[in-house]
Amino acid sequence: MGYIPEELIAEILQYLDVKTILRLKCVSKSWNTLLSNPTFVEKHLNKSSQNPHLTPKYTYPNLYGAFSLVPFPVRSLLENPSITIQNDTLHKWGPPFKVVGSCNGLICLFSGYYHNETQHRDYRCSFWNPSTRTTYQDLVVLTHDDIDDYVNPHSWKFMFGYDDSTRTYKVVAYRIDFERENVRQVTGESEVKVFSVGDGDNCWRTIQSFPVIPFDPKFDRYSRVSNHLNGTINWLAINNYFYSFYEYESITRVEQFVIVSLDLSTETYKQYLLPQGFDEVPFVQPDLSVLMGCLCFSHDSKNMEFVLWQMKEYGVQESWTRLFKISIHNLRMHYPVYAYAFEFVCLYVNGETVIFADAYGKKAVLYNLRDQRGEIIKISNADFSYAMNYVESLVSVP
Repeated sequence: MGYIPEELIAEILQYLDVKTILRLKCVSKSWNTLLSNPTFVEKHLNKSSQNPHLTPKYTYPNLYGAFSLVPFPVRSLLENPSITIQNDTLHKWGPPFKVVGSCNGLICLFSGYYHNETQHRDYRCSFWNPSTRTTYQDLVVLTHDDIDDYVNPHSWKFMFGYDDSTRTYKVVAYRIDFERENVRQVTGESEVKVFSVGDGDNCWRTIQSFPVIPFDPKFDRYSRVSNHLNGTINWLAINNYFYSFYEYESITRVEQFVIVSLDLSTETYKQYLLPQGFDEVPFVQPDLSVLMGCLCFSHDSKNMEFVLWQMKEYGVQESWTRLFKISIHNLRMHYPVYAYAFEFVCLYVNGETVIFADAYGKKAVLYNLRDQRGEIIKISNADFSYAMNYVESLVSVP
């Protein structure tokens, strides 16, 4: 057998799934070195990005608060909407943990612990790669001594992303300053800290306050508030609104909505306007997401249609394009009349199939744009209202 250059071997192997690559690492020391090389890991990640996954939350019926996140290839969901989860192979997370977000195959989670004796709270961020089944527990710890945290234990919230310029994963923590007399009222000031994972400093840095306070999440105050895209973290906000527990009904003009972006390399902010065709305050809170590698904005129209916009060129207002408008009545879902809210989870790359998540029934629906028909995805104990976009990877935490 002739000699095969190492570069050619790497080129071929980067198309394989993570499970197969992990087995191949055991073939020889040289293969283990090759497949662990950061260049190979990055190339494999780029290839894996073409095979999108969703991670619904799997709940354990007999264990209160315990959950896992189960990556499913979108392709598999399209071929077989009825799937059985083998829960004996899953990594189980306990009640203290909440999901922050996913980036390059790493999932960030945080947990909070209050210490009665010292009246301070520790927030601990952990990282998990479901593909390699590797966990990194309590790598990032934020200690807060404010006694108000006992009253409002989840005042700190977290975001997660990747700084392309320094090849560093960063955790962003923020809190809103509450008035002691009125927990609903905030002063309009935010405290924002950044932690660079694995840079050696091992400390939090305070950066400029948010120009606009992020929306609370649509369905659960612990679900994601931000979206990572190309070295930036993006969220939806309301201009000149400084209440933490806001009332959506108080929003009367579409001009109040704004997108805020944090550049992780410069740690500075920008603000972007929403599509010009977005001309009426939606019946339910709109949503910001990343689909097909672009920032997307979705909302209902008169509680009758679901509308999705895509910013085809990041940061360019004129590039907003309406991808589709779907009649909600066409979705074949059985839900109460009051359960009108849908969270858009993913758009398949061929542009014909959409996956919706129903926050109330926690179900997902495959919807075909051409046929205008939907089909419920049947996975026992799977909650799609928490589902994230995910990509398989060999990425590890430095």
